[in-house]
Amino acid sequence: MKTILFIILALLPGFAVADLEKENKSIQRKTLEITKKFFKPNNIKKLKISPDGKNIAIMSNSGTKAQISLLNTKSFDETLILQHANNDPLAIIDYNWVDNNSIVSETFTKGKGWDLYLSELTLSESKVTSVKTDQLLENTFLIDPLPQSENKLIIGRNRSGKASLYKIDTSQKNIYRQLRREFRLNRHAPDTSYWLTNSKGQISIGYSLNEANSKNEIWARNHKTRQWEVAWEGEEDVIFNPVLISKDSKILYVLSNENDNLVSLYRYSIPEKKYIDKIYGHPNTDINSAIIGPNRDEILGVSFIENGFIKHEYLMQVEKLLKGELELSLRESRAYVVDLNQDKSVAIVQTSSSTDPGAFHLFKRHSNELIKFSSQAPWLKEFNLSDTQVIKSKSSDGQIIESYLTLPTSTNTAQPPLIVIPHGGPISVRYTRHFNTHAQLLATLGYAVLQPNYRGSSGYGKEFKHQGLRQWGRLIEDDIYSSIEEVISQKLVDSSNICIYGISYGGYSALISAINRPDIFKCAASYAGVTDLPLLFSNNVLTGDERLNNIIERIVGDPHTDIETLKEYSPVYQAHKIKIPIFIAQGGWIKLLT
Repeated sequence: MKTILFIILALLPGFAVADLEKENKSIQRKTLEITKKFFKPNNIKKLKISPDGKNIAIMSNSGTKAQISLLNTKSFDETLILQHANNDPLAIIDYNWVDNNSIVSETFTKGKGWDLYLSELTLSESKVTSVKTDQLLENTFLIDPLPQSENKLIIGRNRSGKASLYKIDTSQKNIYRQLRREFRLNRHAPDTSYWLTNSKGQISIGYSLNEANSKNEIWARNHKTRQWEVAWEGEEDVIFNPVLISKDSKILYVLSNENDNLVSLYRYSIPEKKYIDKIYGHPNTDINSAIIGPNRDEILGVSFIENGFIKHEYLMQVEKLLKGELELSLRESRAYVVDLNQDKSVAIVQTSSSTDPGAFHLFKRHSNELIKFSSQAPWLKEFNLSDTQVIKSKSSDGQIIESYLTLPTSTNTAQPPLIVIPHGGPISVRYTRHFNTHAQLLATLGYAVLQPNYRGSSGYGKEFKHQGLRQWGRLIEDDIYSSIEEVISQKLVDSSNICIYGISYGGYSALISAINRPDIFKCAASYAGVTDLPLLFSNNVLTGDERLNNIIERIVGDPHTDIETLKEYSPVYQAHKIKIPIFIAQGGWIKLLT
């Protein structure tokens, strides 16, 4: 990625390779050094606090190795407790506290599958005195860490393509004896791909796709008959995401847009198979997720993106108080709780912005202490990073498009050259105003960066998302061009120096824009971009997979009825029209891109 981006920079206005080589090779070396710093991996991938709040388990990378370490919240001493043997930074998938003295980790090894490891800790008040980590089970994944049950877990094992669920006691010596057929929790349940447990640790909800009618199904156990029944059924593109089930397993809390344009949080009656009420809905944006309490028995609030930034809205009074205390302490509204201990007295808080990749703080409510203990990418402090602003434009059909513009802080001109970066997808993906490596690197090098959330982007409702279907090279590009016209009309950028660069769909957009709008763009760069739309349907990845074929057909177009249109909007068939410099980077790992 670092090398590819540097080559792309060589294509951009004011970045003549010959001049660099002949006149000032030090500039080239300096640019490469800056690029390496921006793409250096962040320190922390994930953090989780122990039930008693005395330790924080941190997932991070050491070089190419994934690892988990423990940070004591009193002394802030850090101890390594697990490092995956393979040189794969993604080898550790997830981890959870089993209790205050043990952590279970999920790992994935290519060619081998999922494994669980158990780390047993001997702790003092200020440090870890000993660690014992062993493989708990092979070919196994975690369903529920059961935070209110010491030493207990619900795990899943794949057998002949079907998951078998078990509740195990990690304190027992012979774990495999607990995996006998008679202990299988879902032996009378339907075959599902996702499970939700209630606060008692009982398997209560299952999710599956009915391949006969391509509908999503939510299964629940009937309390009278003890049989599993379909509690909800809906079209595949309808969002119905269960996040919590009541203690009596009769009420399901769901994020859904079934009856509205926007995703909101609802209560749903399982026995009556209908919505009870809307708990929280935002007037302008989808709800991204629900914030679940540490005991997994209550919903504390919701999360959504507003004005480009993640925002948490708390529903419970104690959490509203916590939020108020944090904002007062940090003087920063973009602070949000990452994790809470069991009694909610200790919190991990993250802050981030356009110019800050993120910092982590420990917040102790009883003493009102706020202690910063780690920063993401602290080596970037040497750079004068740029704030990202919201740009609203009106597309060709009048639709308002939200984009984000990052202007360089230091430039020799009031109107810097512009690089447009369409996001990938194109459906159900979006940009935010939080720190973006590509945008900040390019702004540091003197370029303005525009990131449009075109039709099809997530967060703006299902109508906005659906309007992006089958609009490759058409309405989506109109949205992108409208955002460019807006920043030009505001005299924020140099209209004669604009380039476009993207990855995946963004790469496709760059190439089709080079073909259709040479009047706007001086160059284009595509990294792993789609070039041949009809070829998507003959790809080996899709052969025999009817569901995946249907998804691609819905997003791209029908190869049986729209073949000429697909060719018209495929860069490979229109390459003879390219009149500006382009750069294409394509690898063999992502098999679906052609």
